Amino acid sequence: MIKSLIFVVLLVVSECFVLQAAAKSPNASTEEELLEPQCSNLKRHEIESHLSTKTPYRVVANLDDKPITYPECRATRIWSVIRHGTRNPSKEHIEGTKFRLVQLKEQILKNPQTKLCPEELNRLRFWNFNISSEEEKYLTAEGEDELQELAERMQNRFPNLLVYEYDPDLYYFKYTKTQRTLKSAESFTSGLFGKHGIGSVEYPEALHKDPVLRFYKLCKKWQTDVDDNPKTFDNSKRFLQEPEIIEAVNHMRRRTQVQNITAEDAKLIYTICGFETAWYPQQDPSVWCSLFNTDAIRAFEFFEDLEYFWNDGYGYELTHRMACAAMKNMFEYIDPNSNKPNATFYFTHSGTLLKVLAHLGLYKDSEPLTYRDFGRERAWRTSVIDAFATNLAFVLYECDNGNGPMILTLHQERPIRLPGCPQDQDLCSLKTLKEKYNRYLTSCDLEEICHIHQEHDEN
Repeated sequence: MIKSLIFVVLLVVSECFVLQAAAKSPNASTEEELLEPQCSNLKRHEIESHLSTKTPYRVVANLDDKPITYPECRATRIWSVIRHGTRNPSKEHIEGTKFRLVQLKEQILKNPQTKLCPEELNRLRFWNFNISSEEEKYLTAEGEDELQELAERMQNRFPNLLVYEYDPDLYYFKYTKTQRTLKSAESFTSGLFGKHGIGSVEYPEALHKDPVLRFYKLCKKWQTDVDDNPKTFDNSKRFLQEPEIIEAVNHMRRRTQVQNITAEDAKLIYTICGFETAWYPQQDPSVWCSLFNTDAIRAFEFFEDLEYFWNDGYGYELTHRMACAAMKNMFEYIDPNSNKPNATFYFTHSGTLLKVLAHLGLYKDSEPLTYRDFGRERAWRTSVIDAFATNLAFVLYECDNGNGPMILTLHQERPIRLPGCPQDQDLCSLKTLKEKYNRYLTSCDLEEICHIHQEHDEN
């Protein structure tokens, strides 16, 4: 009996000593320094809602598709710009995954000290990546569903405007010269007209450098001063050296017990975690997501927010100023006296949506986003504002109450109130909207805006 008591006391003392030692370790945390491997406790919603521009649309979709009506008003026109749905990764990410993540997989599985639990190790053991580089950025089955279901909900909201039979006098669809926007357009129209009703749908010639759908591809000044400018990415690169990213990488090293994981590896893991989770809504999140904890996944979300803020958002005035090209087209098509089709849908890319949102003054923080702002509440969150299949729509309502034509603006299928419009109601008069953006529209000459002025030596 006495020996048993002594054994118990020694065991308790021994365990306390181990736990204290773990707590004092510079790399210790209550989660990673456990004696036994443990499964990640990240829930699906904690992953899906922090995947930046790889966020699946189901996370932000508005499933309430009741008709949107206002007294004495009827919806007569709609103009919408829509990002393609969930897609495959780029060639760079496909090749990186097939080399580096396959390499990491082997290192983790061969390491007896790994802290991944048996279930995670089993999933990793059977993980493979069979996408070829030739299929880079192709729309996936989930992307097709996102667009089809979006169309069905929009039609339910505006049944008298978005009629069930295709008519070229009523509908105008256009996409860029990419597989993912072509397939997004086809999926959307199948949602409106049924799969047997899309054969007659007409599309204009698709352009790689479309002046409305991809205006920035025509702007050499933006490409030089912003997109190819290393300073654009100063904040995101500096954030990679901040404690939040350093700790995120260390968390991965402790989870896997693979010590050569770098910040670049972690970025790739975050990207593939996003893609694989977006593709399969009925399956568990990607096994690579199990390498993160809440702080780590939010740190890499913030890293991408910084990149998009400075490259596609408010970082440089030129970036959002040139989006006047899209807005000018919107006012032309939404005008009640226009002879254009009543329903216009453009299928485009993340870069277009973000620049247009910034042009409208939406999701603007009081101060520019910097690498020091991780802990700050921010409006600019790409996981919310630029998920796959992100959409922006302007709906014209003609009213009999003497207020003149009114505009409803929708982002992610929800009414939003633009700066300069009444903040206590959904509808904004077309007159007010034109006055708000008039100075941009009257001087919207892309050739002049994007002209690179050469410095001449007078000598």
